[in-house]
Amino acid sequence: MIIRINSLESTIEIFYEKYVHLHGFVKLEAKSGEKEYHIIIQILNEQTISDYILTRQKLKNVKITEYITMELESELQYVIQGRPIICTEIDHKNNHKIDHTINVFFFIEDLMENEILKPHTMKISEDQNDKPDYLEKIFNPEGIFMGTLASEKKVNVYFPFKYLMYHFFIAGATGMGKSNLNQVFIDGLLQHNANVILKGKGRKISMLAIDMHDEYALGCIKHGVYDICKSTQYNKELFGKWFYLYPNKGIPPTEIKSLAEPCIINYQEIKPEDLFATGSFNDLQVGAIHSAYRSDPQNYIDNLLTDGYRPPGGHDEKTMAAIRRRMNWLEYSDMFQSKGSSKLPDIVKKLEKGGLIIFNASMISDLEQFLFNSVLARTLFDIRKSLKSSSDLDTLKKKLSQSLPNHFFDNYKNNIDKIYVQSGTAIKDPSNLPIIIFTIEEAPSILRPEMMRYNNIFKDISRQGRKFNLSLEVISQQYSPIDDTILSNMNTVINLPLRSEKEKAVAAKTLGGGIQFSDLESLTGTRGIALISGIWLTNFQKLRIPLYDDYFENVSNKFYANFTKNFDSQGKSPPPTELP
Repeated sequence: MIIRINSLESTIEIFYEKYVHLHGFVKLEAKSGEKEYHIIIQILNEQTISDYILTRQKLKNVKITEYITMELESELQYVIQGRPIICTEIDHKNNHKIDHTINVFFFIEDLMENEILKPHTMKISEDQNDKPDYLEKIFNPEGIFMGTLASEKKVNVYFPFKYLMYHFFIAGATGMGKSNLNQVFIDGLLQHNANVILKGKGRKISMLAIDMHDEYALGCIKHGVYDICKSTQYNKELFGKWFYLYPNKGIPPTEIKSLAEPCIINYQEIKPEDLFATGSFNDLQVGAIHSAYRSDPQNYIDNLLTDGYRPPGGHDEKTMAAIRRRMNWLEYSDMFQSKGSSKLPDIVKKLEKGGLIIFNASMISDLEQFLFNSVLARTLFDIRKSLKSSSDLDTLKKKLSQSLPNHFFDNYKNNIDKIYVQSGTAIKDPSNLPIIIFTIEEAPSILRPEMMRYNNIFKDISRQGRKFNLSLEVISQQYSPIDDTILSNMNTVINLPLRSEKEKAVAAKTLGGGIQFSDLESLTGTRGIALISGIWLTNFQKLRIPLYDDYFENVSNKFYANFTKNFDSQGKSPPPTELP
């Protein structure tokens, strides 16, 4: 057996007599004085000896020495290429152990440069059964559960809380498991919030889950959020009085009617930049809309929809007519109204306090979905920015009154003291508030480059949101139509199988983390297996996502039953015995 370092590719190469499972893991060990080193290698590639030599000679990347020639003439058959992802250093003299999980390859190179480790003194450990114990140090359970490693079913994969606000992207063709993954993710989020409630400490996580097919509440097949709600006996601290949001005049499912609320957004809560997220306006039209807003912020949308209206500034009638054509859908929307009974303050309050909202967007137009998303995201962004730059309560209220539409501020101001005050007049930092995750379904429709020409809230959140605990979850079947700024700020990517060769090629260039086109190609037809690449991972990993119905029946149902039992035993409040 030969073990050598390939510094050009940051890999370790093992010339071995046995075949090893591709994308699996191998544990190496070495000794140096009083210290012992255990290294977990993630296998990236495996070749026969002859293929390896031909490839390397073409690349001029390896020299076949007499030593290697002699070894190759023995029984060695395979070359395994892998990347070290954890190196555990054990000092027997001091009985001290350190797990190195960052820049592992460079740590090993330093050991070799100092002649502490030598390639030919490393060997494959005889005991490979404890690999999950080492891998668990990378996938810390302090996160949201997403599945298991594809090659190590005993190792759970968690999305670390501290990286949630760095945004994440879920890609995959139709039917490859995006909705199932999101169901698992939502369940993990609720489990986290349940633990925070029981322990009385920690930060909750909020999520606005845009549900394009009305699947999450009752389940894609059998189980959904409603089943979790039943398992907790309709716990109000976990779910509040409602969790299901539907468009005004819609009809919620009978089972969750008492846990549902209709959504109405007022024209008076919409700012010009929200409108720009719904379609392509040219420079003249943008200028006219801003003029109308400056002239009469409370009624500018009603004015723009009125025939013959011309805002100050000498704007052409043709420009105004084009604006009316692009905005006339608002007059036929049941969800957007002028001076209606808005739900926006309640939605913002629920998310600021750590709640889940499932919004059924299956019966509304793309324009209504885009405008709703934009108004809500921009409102929360404005609130958190004002909070970040304020030193006391009076300053915060003054900044909010200036940055938020008057209609919204008047209806929301009674919540300011309850949500944002730490003690006295001292206010909270956004880092102490819940992380709020916005889901964007059908991402190519709303995140195209042409939609980013003017102020766009999603572009702003992608670049600055982490400072305010605001996160984007972008879900798409494609990479290519999405704006580069958005893609470049998606610091975790979960890639389910893609059908398009074009999208696979774009994904391989976009993903990073060591993912190659061949890795994406290997997923073809394997529903429920994803490649995950993130700034919190040394190398990409293959993720096995459980079928949510199985996961609920085998795992989470028991968790929520125990949560209810412990919650009741703490005597916080007796759970109701029927629907609230």
